[in-house]
Amino acid sequence: MNPRAWLLTGIALANSILGLSARADQNDITVALPGPEANDLHNQLANARPPTPLEVLGLEGVAEYRTVVPVPMRDGVRLSANIILPRGTVAQKLPVILIRSPYTPSSEVSEPLAPPLLSRLVRNGYVVVIVNDRGTQWSEGSYQWLKGANHDGYDILDWITQQTWSNGKVGTFGCSSSGESQPPLATLNHPAHKAMVEMAGATAAGSIPGYHDQGIFYHGGVPDLAWSWWYHRFGLKDHPVLPPELDQDGRSRIAASFSPEPSYGMVDFLALASHLPSEDILRASGIPKTEWDRLIRLTPSSSEWKEFDFVREGDRTQVPGLHIDSWYDVIEAYPTVKLFQYLSGNSPNQHLVMGPTAHCRMGTETEATSVGDREVGDGRFDYVTMISRWFDRWLKDDRSAPELPPVQYYVLNSSQWKTSDSWPPKGGHSVRLFLSSDGHANSASGDGRLSAQKSASGAAADEFVDDPMHPVPSLGGSCCSHLVAREQSGIEARQDVLVYSSDPFAQTTRIVGDVTVTLAVDSSAPDTDFVVKLLDVDADGHAYNLSDTAARMRYRNGAGAIALMQPGQPYSVTLTGMVTATDLLPGHRLRIEVAGTNFPNYERNLNTGGHNFDETAAQVARNRVLHDAGHASFVEFTTLPR
Repeated sequence: MNPRAWLLTGIALANSILGLSARADQNDITVALPGPEANDLHNQLANARPPTPLEVLGLEGVAEYRTVVPVPMRDGVRLSANIILPRGTVAQKLPVILIRSPYTPSSEVSEPLAPPLLSRLVRNGYVVVIVNDRGTQWSEGSYQWLKGANHDGYDILDWITQQTWSNGKVGTFGCSSSGESQPPLATLNHPAHKAMVEMAGATAAGSIPGYHDQGIFYHGGVPDLAWSWWYHRFGLKDHPVLPPELDQDGRSRIAASFSPEPSYGMVDFLALASHLPSEDILRASGIPKTEWDRLIRLTPSSSEWKEFDFVREGDRTQVPGLHIDSWYDVIEAYPTVKLFQYLSGNSPNQHLVMGPTAHCRMGTETEATSVGDREVGDGRFDYVTMISRWFDRWLKDDRSAPELPPVQYYVLNSSQWKTSDSWPPKGGHSVRLFLSSDGHANSASGDGRLSAQKSASGAAADEFVDDPMHPVPSLGGSCCSHLVAREQSGIEARQDVLVYSSDPFAQTTRIVGDVTVTLAVDSSAPDTDFVVKLLDVDADGHAYNLSDTAARMRYRNGAGAIALMQPGQPYSVTLTGMVTATDLLPGHRLRIEVAGTNFPNYERNLNTGGHNFDETAAQVARNRVLHDAGHASFVEFTTLPR
């Protein structure tokens, strides 16, 4: 919160507490304080301030907190470190947990899993160091997402090893933005980097086997508009910095009094994303320049992506890795699995844990774990003990805990955690269900079916109208709401959504692994998108999303082989990007939705064949899904015996 907003909040609190007369306008703020009550107001305002990391972690009196300590980089830029140091250990050299983050230290340690875990680690003799990414909070320089991040990470590790409280062993930890820098840094194999716990950090995946969407900026070549929301609050090119001549006391005092984080108030994400052209989304909202303005103009094959510190094919690491995510982290579950598969194939001591929650909600599981509109069973899991023992093993050489299985995963709707020696687990049976209809699969009231038999010759195609100016709205999925699973009946009432459902399952069917959808399609437009949603329909007919994905047709042959469509000509496209582990219970049905938009989770394709990012005029497309004998459309997945 910026200083003026904080002061206005104080005035509002004063009014509510004491009935004071107050006036605030652009030029002056006046508060009339009765004398005797002033101290009471001061105390209540002090209690209303944001908590410090020590308060969040319950470590007051247990640890020392050092703020905005400068960390020099090789180019002279100084990053800002915040250090939590166990008391009574000044003369000791301790192992260190490093968190790299663009967010405030207090918010970083407030993620659901962080308070119990970090508190335990500090009490067990670990130093916690939170370093803000270049160009964020009080760190100097200009923010660029994962550009130069490896150099900065290496220099941070060098700096930590030189501190009097460090024993030279560092473990990295964090979720989402603080997870994504870990796998690329691990490929540098810094001698101090002894272990990583990367949670929902598959943003680091560049181009590896089975995945080529450039750090989740795209899904099948379609830009993910959640990035515009993120850049609306973070990642500004220019931001305040502390005067270089300040001593440490001066740095700490200023950092305690001011915030470098901008506040633009709550944003209407739908209105923001609806602005055209899409390259001007943030500029139109009035915020300063961000990296979004450039990223949205790139394509999946743009050479600039090579400058990002992603994990790419050929990279490997000696750093033991614990890769943690959740099936309902819709945008990161698939690349997390692919990153683990790749690294476990060429790097030792890599482990995968996949739970039932939404993005970075690990540790919130209950006996009846909820992910929005549905419950998915008893998903409780002791992450804190597992991660604590992981760091003890690699940073303290404590081998007393049992070895972790290579893979641990929760099966949705089962209340069961399972283990495996690999991903996907062995012993699966491949299943292919074909899309079919009598030509009227539009909406859940239509006749769309999933069946084991192909359609006969001459089967009618299903057609829908894709109007980018009246897109199919997003409901659930994406990032970063905890209400990620939603009942989809409102979406399925639309005529521009094709719905294909299996027969009810007679017995519980367990799906584990990738789910791919191959569509035979044609269109009246030179380019268009096909978006697919995977759903579990319960015995009462409630349809809940499991995952979703998309494909931009110009990239159907690969990101580097752009090819527009010829009107009316059939094409085949395979949509990847979905993975799950779920039980379909007796009476449940598997369902596939096909549409042209899922907005604002995905950018709209204006269907013109142009750049899209710089266009304001849309073209309505008439899109068809074919499923006759010569043009098969199908969903493919793997079942496991229970």
